[in-house]
Amino acid sequence: MRRWITAQPDWLPIAWIKLMEPIQQGLEQSFESERLSRWIRECQDIDELREAALALLKQLDQQKSARAWLAARASESENAKLNILAELIKKSDLSDESPET
Repeated sequence: MRRWITAQPDWLPIAWIKLMEPIQQGLEQSFESERLSRWIRECQDIDELREAALALLKQLDQQKSARAWLAARASESENAKLNILAELIKKSDLSDESPET
């Protein structure tokens, strides 16, 4: 039987929790989004709308690529930290096992 985790695990760092919260849109982005929304609603030229849609699609693709790149770098960094920690633990265990003279 599978158990689904409904609560945040105790071991998950607070920094990760903050990253998973929805990102609040800044005031400048809100204004830009509203301006673009109004332009789209009022635009009567299908060619202009098509160009805008393609430009927005290109921007979305770039953002997705940037997010994937950042996630990969964060994962690599976290893995490197865990590897260093593992090495330190191994060294600590080996020094604890060595005979005292």
